[in-house]
Parts: sequence; C-alpha cells; structure tokens
Amino acid sequence: MIWEKVLSTLKEEVSPFDFETYISLIKYDESASKSNVAVLVVPNPYIESWIKSNYALKIAHIFEMQTKIKPEIRFSLSKEKPRKTHTKAKSGNMQVSYQSQYTFENFVVGDSNRHAYTVAQMVANTQAKAYNPVLFYGNTGLGKTHLLCSIGNFARGSGKTVIYLTTEEFMNDFQRHLNTVGMDAFRDIYRNCDYLLIDDIQFLGGKVSLQEEFFNTFEALYKTNKQIVMTSDKLPKQIQGLEERLRSRFESGIKIDIQPPGVETRIQIIAQKCVDNKISMEKEVINYLAENISENVRQIEGVIAKMRFHNAMTNQPISVEMAKSVLDEILLENQEEITVEKIVRVIARELNVKISEITSGSRVPKIVQARHIVLYLIKDSASNMESMSSVASRLGLKNHATVSKALTKITKQIQEDENLKHLIVNLKNKIQNEKNL
Repeated sequence: MIWEKVLSTLKEEVSPFDFETYISLIKYDESASKSNVAVLVVPNPYIESWIKSNYALKIAHIFEMQTKIKPEIRFSLSKEKPRKTHTKAKSGNMQVSYQSQYTFENFVVGDSNRHAYTVAQMVANTQAKAYNPVLFYGNTGLGKTHLLCSIGNFARGSGKTVIYLTTEEFMNDFQRHLNTVGMDAFRDIYRNCDYLLIDDIQFLGGKVSLQEEFFNTFEALYKTNKQIVMTSDKLPKQIQGLEERLRSRFESGIKIDIQPPGVETRIQIIAQKCVDNKISMEKEVINYLAENISENVRQIEGVIAKMRFHNAMTNQPISVEMAKSVLDEILLENQEEITVEKIVRVIARELNVKISEITSGSRVPKIVQARHIVLYLIKDSASNMESMSSVASRLGLKNHATVSKALTKITKQIQEDENLKHLIVNLKNKIQNEKNL
C-alpha cells in the first residue's frame, strides 16, 4: 500500500517525537484519494494545522518519489473518538514549546523590549509588508525566542505556513538532505513557506556551504514576499566568518536590540511565570526576587522552578526566606572564579584575534581595542584581582598609568557607542558561562 511506503519513509526522516506524537495519528483515505490527490484523515483541527505547516510539502514529495506524481494534500477530520497517547513531551522540544508556551499574550512587555514586541506583532499581522527581514538581537534569556515563536504561533492561527527552527536544526536538516534525501526536497520545504523563523543565526558564521544554501533560501523567500525573522546574540557585523552578501541581506531590514529588563519589568515577568507555573507567591517575595535576581529571564525561570520544587518537597510556604535560600543555592552552583586567563581567552576567540597578539603590546587598532576591552572586563569581572601593575605587565603595557589611561578611554567609548556597549554585555555573559580550563 502506498501509504505504508510513505509512512516508512517519514519515520526515517522525522524525529521520533514528531512521528509518534503527530505523524502516527494520520490515516490515509484510499477510497477518497486519487493519483493527484492524497486525502489524509486526522483526529482534530490542531493536528491538521500542525501537519499542514510542517510536513504537507514533505508528504507530497514522498508521494511523488513513489508514484512519479506530486499530489495535492487534502485533510479530513476523523469521526472516531481520538485515541489516547502516552507519549510525553520532551523538555525543550521545539514544537511543544512553540505551541504551548510562547504567545504574545504571555510575553511581558517593558521598556527594554517594547519596540521588539511591537514589530513582532506587526510582522505577524502583515506578512512581509511592514518589515522584512527582521533581526532581534541581544543577550541570551531576554525573550528573543519567545517573540519568534509568538509570531509563528499567531501566523499559524491565521492559516499561514510557518517553519520555525534553530540554525543548528537547519544545518542538520541540510546535511541529512545533502547526504540522503536530496536537495530538491530540502528546497521544496524551505522555499515554500510563508514565514521562515530562524533562531541563533550567529552560528552560521564560518559554515560556507550552509551559508550558500541559506543565502539562496533567503533570496527565494524575499523575492516572493515571504516573511523572514531571525534572532542572534550579536549584530551581523559582529558575526565572525559571515559572508558579506549575507551580512548585507541581514542588515537590509530592521535590527532590534532587546535589553535586559529593569526591576519593574522583572516584577511583571515573575508574576507571569507564577501564573504559568500555577504557583502562588506573595508580593514581597516577588519584589525580593526582582531586586536580587540577575538580568537573565532564564534564571528567573530556574529560580521559580526550584522554589516550586522546594515547596512541593517540604510543604513549606514560599517565603522571602525560601527565596533567599534558593538564590544562594543557585549562586553557589553557578559560581566559578573568573580569571584573567579566562577573560583573555574569551575575548581573543570572540573578537577573532590571537591571545599572543593581545599580550604582545601591538599597536594595531583591532588589537588595541581587544586589549582595552580585556582591561575593562578584568576590572569589572575578575575575582581575586591582581594588581593593575601585574595586569599591565601581562598585557604588554608599560605601567599602571598606561592601564588607567586605557580604562578611561574604553569607558568613554562604551558610554558613547551603543554597539560597543552591547558587545561588552554579550562578552560578559560569555565569560560568565565559560568553563575554566
């Protein structure tokens, strides 16, 4: 039977989660189908919408491989009671989090993200008419993925074909098609959607063949007025190894910086997370967390999850004392000494210079800038601080006075240059997450 062959191919090409949760629920209506029409019976409108958005093109292509005719895919709702499934959603699964968590309704808007939120709503409502492409950039854990998926969630509800995935997933799918399925099928999928939503495009840097395919996909979508929305932890010009033509395309649209939330916004975020997680928290506890937690929204989620666990295990009410204990616990878990060596290593890697160049005393402008940033971050971040005279010696500088002059210069530049300010924040985050060697 043709459907058994299609199903067998699908099982090899999609994730086990997608197959068990969605694909396996499809039934093929052989009596209603024709050579140029394939009728698929699904249990509910949600499954129909999901299959249409994610796998209708792929299914049509597999039919064509089997029969030499590419059919129109039609859907019919089953009259049977839907069977129960015991498949559990995996943590972080793209489709589950996309459908159940990230919407405009539960996105907390503040001064730090209001512009990004407004633009996201505009492109969700008016495909490729307001802004195209769109790039949301900023540090990790500030809501970029939430906005990206909110756009997709809204667009799908309007009947649009949406593809959302990370750059890593795009790369893996590219390699799989290149090695086994064939690139025609790959292009058929990615160049025939209404919305292409790509997370973490900074990881395109240095991947030449992937950049070539992404550029061609970008061009095909852009020329047919399809919406392209991307996220990155940095500006296109700061992505090492990104081809100039891609950089130019990314910068041709609108770029929106998402900054860390202020205290008032953090209060709203914590309150919203309590609603999402169905836990009760007194105002004084929320205020304490907002005032003492980091700027990263993901850490807010982690703290709330840990407090809910403590509450369930001890049956003790959530209090300021519990909040303080959890924050101390998380701080202890994450604490690792930030050394001069770590700072130099991260700056060298991220700014594409050699460690030996930073410590050489070279006067090449790019190297000087990297050295000054190292100094600024040493003063700002390093624990067990060495004397500035010792630091000066290690970085090829003359003395303490030279260090002071360099620090004054870089501090003024950061105050005057928003791009540099964002780069510093991004570098600090990478240093904090870097493991000592």
